[in-house]
Amino acid sequence: MTLLWIGAYTENMGGFSKGIASVKLEPKGIFFDSMGALTQSPSYLAHSHTPGVIYAVDEGSGKVEAFQRKGKSSSLASLGSQPTTGTLPCHLAATAQWLYVSNYGTGQVDVYPLDRGGKIGPVHQTLSSTGKGPRPEQEGPHAHSTLAFGDTALVADLGTDRVNVYRWHETKLEAESSLELPPGTGPRDFAVSPVAGKIYLLGELDGSVFVLGGGRNLQIMKAAKVGAAPGDHAAGLVVDPTGRFLFTGLRGSNRVVSIDANSLEVISALPSGGDTPRGMCVVGNLLLVANQKSGTISAFQIDQQTGALVMVGTPLLIDSPTCILPDFS
Repeated sequence: MTLLWIGAYTENMGGFSKGIASVKLEPKGIFFDSMGALTQSPSYLAHSHTPGVIYAVDEGSGKVEAFQRKGKSSSLASLGSQPTTGTLPCHLAATAQWLYVSNYGTGQVDVYPLDRGGKIGPVHQTLSSTGKGPRPEQEGPHAHSTLAFGDTALVADLGTDRVNVYRWHETKLEAESSLELPPGTGPRDFAVSPVAGKIYLLGELDGSVFVLGGGRNLQIMKAAKVGAAPGDHAAGLVVDPTGRFLFTGLRGSNRVVSIDANSLEVISALPSGGDTPRGMCVVGNLLLVANQKSGTISAFQIDQQTGALVMVGTPLLIDSPTCILPDFS
């Protein structure tokens, strides 16, 4: 049995959830367990380096909160929160010392210190950007996600079609460079191969996947389309444990796509089992997909040889899910 934390939209973002739910993944299927914590619009969740601690945004109210799992139970206790300097915080990335919060609405990334118990301190630094892109959704900066490793932080800015590169210098992050992406890409999500260490990037607006490399001189190594239909917005990008396959969702046509991680060729695309596939994760040989607007979580078996997907079981009904975070503690 694997416990999964489910981030979701509550009333302040037009959703129906009451907070962070817990569900159980068992051989017979996915089952609702309980409400782990009552909180507002925890639309994105991330693990802390402190065992048993997870972080959640409140996308509607503009804050970030820490939670501690109560032993082996399905309950979470709040460890406090901090306000964000921007609006619509939508993504979290945690290192041992720092928590990065991407504010989609106003485009900046807030950086918070973390203590040894996982609690969040007052904002330490805010990374801002300027510019815009050609699409209506790109009227200004929209920081959508951050990938932090070593002394480096990469910020995907959907509004400006750039990946901004920052490095730590003593106690501050300094802008080092920007990778320009094709106009109208709308960079959204990063994924890192657990095997090869490759960095992948998803373009929400044009349905592109990129392989990034080049060390300190970040560049596009390879790019391909994932079969998006007109009006689709891609969301969620994950790599399977072998590093051979990528998966993403297409909101609009409501499909889930499997991709060869080396060639970036589409392997299969099939209905997501609901409306508006958004968050997803891989557990064992299963891909789990949160369908936000239909209120369902679907499970797909991954063919370990080809990467093709087959839906298994009946989708779980759960209010306004946006994120799935396995708890392996």
